[in-house]
Amino acid sequence: MRLCKRMLEDLEQDLRDHLEMETQDNIDRGMSPQEARSAALRKFGNVARVKEETRAVWSVVWLEQLLQDVRYGARMLLRSPGLTVAVVLALALGIGMNAAVFTFVNALLLRPPQGVATTNKLVEVFLHDPKGSGVQSYLPFNYPDYAYYRDHSKSLEGLMAFDGDGQEAIWNQAGTGEIVHGQLVSGNLFSLAGVNAVVGRTLSVDDDRINNPRQVAVLSYPFWRQKLGGDPGIVGKTLMLDGAEFSVVGVAPAGFTGLMVGAAPDFWAPLTTQGRFTHEDQNRLTNRHSYWLIVAGKMRRSGDRKSVQAELQVLAKQVYVAQKSADDFQDARVYPLTLVPGPFRGYVGAFTGGLLAVFVIVLLIACTNAASLLLARATGRTREMATRSALGAGRGRLMRQMLVESLMLAGIAGTAGMAIAWTTARLLLELKPADIPITLAIPMDWRVVLFTVAVSLATGVLFGLAPALRASAVEAARVLKEESQSGDRKKARIRNALVVVQMAMCVVLLAGAALCVRSLINANAIDAGFDTHHIALARLDPGNLKYTPEKVNEFYARLLERVERLPGVISASYAEFLPLGTSRSEMSAGKQLGKDPSAIRVGVYRVEPGFFRTMGISLLRGRDLTQKEADSDKPDAVVINETLARSLWPGKNPVGEKIALGGEKEMSQVVGVVKNGKYRSLGEGPLPVVFRGTIPAARTLVVRTAGDSRTLLGEVSREVPIVDPLMVATGVQTIEEYMALPLFPARTVGWLLGVSGILAVVMTTIGLFGVIAYMVSQRTHEIGVRMALGARRVDVLKMVMSQGLRMTAIGLGIGLCAAFGAARLLSPLLYGIGANDPATMTSVAIGLGAIALTACYLPARKAMSVDPSVALRYE
Repeated sequence: MRLCKRMLEDLEQDLRDHLEMETQDNIDRGMSPQEARSAALRKFGNVARVKEETRAVWSVVWLEQLLQDVRYGARMLLRSPGLTVAVVLALALGIGMNAAVFTFVNALLLRPPQGVATTNKLVEVFLHDPKGSGVQSYLPFNYPDYAYYRDHSKSLEGLMAFDGDGQEAIWNQAGTGEIVHGQLVSGNLFSLAGVNAVVGRTLSVDDDRINNPRQVAVLSYPFWRQKLGGDPGIVGKTLMLDGAEFSVVGVAPAGFTGLMVGAAPDFWAPLTTQGRFTHEDQNRLTNRHSYWLIVAGKMRRSGDRKSVQAELQVLAKQVYVAQKSADDFQDARVYPLTLVPGPFRGYVGAFTGGLLAVFVIVLLIACTNAASLLLARATGRTREMATRSALGAGRGRLMRQMLVESLMLAGIAGTAGMAIAWTTARLLLELKPADIPITLAIPMDWRVVLFTVAVSLATGVLFGLAPALRASAVEAARVLKEESQSGDRKKARIRNALVVVQMAMCVVLLAGAALCVRSLINANAIDAGFDTHHIALARLDPGNLKYTPEKVNEFYARLLERVERLPGVISASYAEFLPLGTSRSEMSAGKQLGKDPSAIRVGVYRVEPGFFRTMGISLLRGRDLTQKEADSDKPDAVVINETLARSLWPGKNPVGEKIALGGEKEMSQVVGVVKNGKYRSLGEGPLPVVFRGTIPAARTLVVRTAGDSRTLLGEVSREVPIVDPLMVATGVQTIEEYMALPLFPARTVGWLLGVSGILAVVMTTIGLFGVIAYMVSQRTHEIGVRMALGARRVDVLKMVMSQGLRMTAIGLGIGLCAAFGAARLLSPLLYGIGANDPATMTSVAIGLGAIALTACYLPARKAMSVDPSVALRYE
């Protein structure tokens, strides 16, 4: 400030010296002192303008003016606390919801794998079917192909691989078991990724050699700290995992969770130990049809993706020639290494982009709302702007003042939006069903902060530009001559247009929300074919402990006996997996062995006796499976559903008929027919399904209770270690919790659109109310004159209401047209309702019309009570 004052004093002195010199020159030419002074001033020009222009180029003065604008803006915002709070709240919600969605975009698509060095040199490779299309044409690697590419690639420093699905293992300690999660990786993964151990060492290539007698593991940092107390002498100690001893060789650094999104392993083990964990697929290391490995590589310093792609294409042809099989040719595709595998990034981007589009609409509604309110306030500040203009303030100076106030509002809203984003992101994570094994980190890092700042700045300029342009275009002479301020029709048209835009966008969001809510209601009411109440579930796998088939059967028999004796239990049974889950099995079914042109693909569920009664699946004909039929290695009895019965034996009773399944050499007999159900998704049509015995070691325990199934969960979990102390039940949940997975898409989209629709309605209502209320305040004098001349209260009501309802009608018309087009994007997520359902669209229009009617009526009612004698004195 002192520097600025000194500079101004120096400027004043320079100007005085210049004028005195020019005046003296004029006197020397023979002019009188008065004439000389006037001539000098005429030659020099407007002194005040020179001062202003000189000050404008001084950065320090510009900064001083900016600080003055900020202080003045703060005072103006405090003078209108109601308007300030309304604008900040609306903008904070819009900015916060967009920032919340961006946290997921950042976590899924932008953040590199944590703790990994030189990520710009890492690529991932997928097998690809050139004849296919979409994501279905991409496959992970089988182990033999991975080994060939690894050993023959020259453009890469090395090729690493890991199991994308991860492994669930039982950690046995002190005679008890605990479920832990691991990931199988190649021995070179840590070295190629540049990940160093904080304790001990990481895996090596020697650790990953086939038939290596020494089984080793690297622990994750959280597991080491939380489960093992950060034991500094952990290296060399053993962990009992699935009944096998693994020697700990090191601990990974904090923050490193692998190379794939959603993974948070407790340990990493070599690929060649997979037989210790995947007991049902012991031949993965030699099976060319077992695609389970995500493959990544590190390019050489001089290499690039184009050269890597060219070399891998050559290797793909070599593999195809070497196989000499009838399988289709598969080439290799190279992508940058990211947390989301390359082929899936487009789908993730489309989904998150759709969410961003929804909340961008909410933000635009908030911006139009803020612009309407600020335009109204700008009209009230016309005399202030005229006065400042008359005193020498240029148009740019006035615009800057208004934009500074807008940016201050946006800055406050952005700060609040960060808190809203943090809370909303975690609420969205809660929508994820508990049985989806994904751990997603959504930090509010610099990318999220930068995005929020950018959105806040853009928002401040967007909603502040119109008020700034209107306020800076004031005609000082005309305004200062007027005794009172009157409404500007051009400004009114802008405000009205903004309300129409708000209403149209609100219709689009509310229509989508209404469709999704109705769809969710329909989805909850869909008959899944089984009871969705009073059932408890638990996942068990004694095969992880390498038990013999006899011991597995003994364990399940003893557990079933104990569970059935629990209070309130009606029945219990086992199934390999349940309908509407993530697992599925299929085979062909026909009426004759060998090649059968009439054979169809059917879903296969392996179940124990009592499964139908426990799940509440109606047995329409025949009987249930017997225990002998279920335990047989070659089951000769099956139960089918109605769709399969109609497909193979239309119009006949299929009980007693023979059916050929898959490539089996013997026919099976149909002993029962059950009611149709939903098996893959709630929106599917009727599918053919067969139920049979021969359940593998991994099973789901199904328990029906007469009371609340939640009270049974703890008792079932306690029974498992009583039967076998080394066993642990996983996925312990009620049937209602299990149904969260098939309902997840409808619930997520319904929740998001529902919230956005509510926000849009609130903002639009406030905007409409504000415009009509301001119009009434500006036309108070006119209303008083009308009433003094004999206008009735109902005439005033019609005059005010007509303006609001006209804007509403235009907005509804535009919005409905847009909603009919946008609703088609929701078709895949809707159950039992069309995307352009007339009843829903009509309800939205009527509902918004009623809300708008209320928003218009309240200011109109105030206008009806205007006292003409007071209004005629109104200024």
